[in-house]
Amino acid sequence: MPAVTIALVAAHGGAFTWLAYALVGMVMWLVAIQLGILARHFPSPGSLFFYLAQALHPVAGLVAGITMIFGYGGALLGAPLLCGLFANTALHAIWPTAPNLLDLFALATLAIAFSLARRGVEISARWGLWVEWFSLAGILLIAILTLRHFGISDPQQWHFSHLHTPSLLSALVLSLLAYGGFETAGNLAAEAEHPRAIPGIMRWAVILVAIFFVFLAYTETLAFHALGQPLGNASTPLNAIATAMGESWLGVLVDLAMASAAFSASIATFNSISRILLSMAEHRVLPQMLAQRHPAYGTPIRALQVLAILVLASILLFWLTHSSVLDLIDIFGTFTALGFVLLYALSNLAALRYLFRSGAGLRWISLLITLISLPLLGAVFYGTVVPFPGGSIGATVIVFLLMLAATSSVGLYWARFQPERLQAIVSKQLS
Repeated sequence: MPAVTIALVAAHGGAFTWLAYALVGMVMWLVAIQLGILARHFPSPGSLFFYLAQALHPVAGLVAGITMIFGYGGALLGAPLLCGLFANTALHAIWPTAPNLLDLFALATLAIAFSLARRGVEISARWGLWVEWFSLAGILLIAILTLRHFGISDPQQWHFSHLHTPSLLSALVLSLLAYGGFETAGNLAAEAEHPRAIPGIMRWAVILVAIFFVFLAYTETLAFHALGQPLGNASTPLNAIATAMGESWLGVLVDLAMASAAFSASIATFNSISRILLSMAEHRVLPQMLAQRHPAYGTPIRALQVLAILVLASILLFWLTHSSVLDLIDIFGTFTALGFVLLYALSNLAALRYLFRSGAGLRWISLLITLISLPLLGAVFYGTVVPFPGGSIGATVIVFLLMLAATSSVGLYWARFQPERLQAIVSKQLS
């Protein structure tokens, strides 16, 4: 799914879209080191919800849990629709007179992703991995053919005298979506064969994502410079590049690759959010029914069912309102990216506090990482809200801030009047 947002990032970053991905990648690698420390010492399907509650404060854990549910929830609501959009586009490229089946493709994506997630993380992750490999292979093939057609040199992307810092800051928040979610590897700690490998997986995931997106951003920007068109105005940039090269079959491959990526994202978000809901229910933050597991597969079946109902409702709402899928992705993406900024900032503080309290030798390295990454995360947030955006993006920022204020208020109320609720969050005795 984040591959779709390159054009949105380019609308702000322009010729330096690749730089936005590179800068955020460096910050995310530092954050991955901090998160690896927390994942090693506090393994839990609730990941950041439990990490921050244990290492920082139960209120921080509560804020993290709710933020993850809403942030990943936006990705879950958008992924089946995005899969439907690209599958429908591929169908019309092959069969121009075909009916509009976007909604049916979205419903099929929901049904298959739910079925795989219900059966367990191993089978769903294996399916998601194979689908993602196809998606990556298709996109990389198109990128390589693009460089072969247009060449590899694009001096405009290296003229740093033309760099406009405020625009680059605005590009950072959406480029964060490419990396956001690597921390969900910690959600599977209880079900993984080798849970101690998870911190290393987080770090390598960030490195590989950075290489992929910097390369893809550079390639797409180069092609659109050669075409004399702004990348930021393209709704389907890879399709436009395929058409410009006279390779119509590549356009179909692009659509299938993007649909595959969105399908994989549907599976991943089902797995991640359901385990966060499970953990929060077991710690008595959310209703106990969400802690119910499937009798045969042991998966959080009740949480998965609730999520499936919400996604179904979003598809029906989309069908009734005839909204634009890409506009919804822009809104969901902004909300999710703001959530990532908050979560990663709190993770830095949590790892730092834990290491200093335990007297670990890594504490000074953690302090250095925090001093580097926190200002950069602050710059990402600043670039989103200054100047304050109008329209739906501005409304999204306001909703995010209201969610943060409401969750913090509930946490502070519990701390003052119901401390046993917060104690249940850090308790190792689950309901």
